[in-house]
Amino acid sequence: MSTADHIKEEKNELVLSYLTLRNLIGFGGMLLPIVLAIFPKRPSEYAGFEPSISDYYFTDRGDILVVILCIIGAFLISYYGYTFKEWLLTFVAGICGIGVAFVPTEIICNDCHLSVHTPHGGVFDTLVGTGWHFAFAATFLLCLAIMSIVFFTKGDDRKPSTENKGRTSQKSKRNLIFKICGWTIIASLVILGLYFILKHYTGIDLKPFPIVYVFEAIAVEAFGLSWLVKGQTLWPDGEHYLTTGYKRLRNIWGG
Repeated sequence: MSTADHIKEEKNELVLSYLTLRNLIGFGGMLLPIVLAIFPKRPSEYAGFEPSISDYYFTDRGDILVVILCIIGAFLISYYGYTFKEWLLTFVAGICGIGVAFVPTEIICNDCHLSVHTPHGGVFDTLVGTGWHFAFAATFLLCLAIMSIVFFTKGDDRKPSTENKGRTSQKSKRNLIFKICGWTIIASLVILGLYFILKHYTGIDLKPFPIVYVFEAIAVEAFGLSWLVKGQTLWPDGEHYLTTGYKRLRNIWGG
């Protein structure tokens, strides 16, 4: 190994940075509902959407769902955070994210000839079903909500909440977003829980409005936004990483 490589290793330049990892998780979360909803080939009774994000497993977008969930899960598992509690939360969230992909919900599918998957089963056939799938999904989102509300808002308490000239600091702005995102995830879970209870006991169905997909998408977008903010893609401290990267490229190409 050359001296230059040793220097890079000592400066942690050869290791995937926390900011990069956070942004990859965030972009993955925000892109998931959007990518799945683009040009689905399978006919739908829910205004062009599937009833839920999970139901895209049984469409031509099924592989995209599985791949993105597994990537997010792997990134979450590899994220250690600053404390054991953070590591445990992201580890559990990562396992549950992969569980959502590998243990699909059951579905009575009339158009499964458009699917790349079978209408029943998954990697773990013995666990397949709505109960296990929902347990994985709810735990996944709940862990991420706790991360956003409890751990992302932590920082140096000695830093003032306002900058010079009375302006709110970037950290305070990020903390507000973290709390909004976390509580948005929890509110979405509560709304979906109440809807499923009402549907079970009263048979209510809001078709063609895809209420499950909508609130799942809101929760996932909130999760993604929270991690993007934590990765300082938004409201960064100091110079934005894109600006820094651009300057480095200019220095390289400019000699």
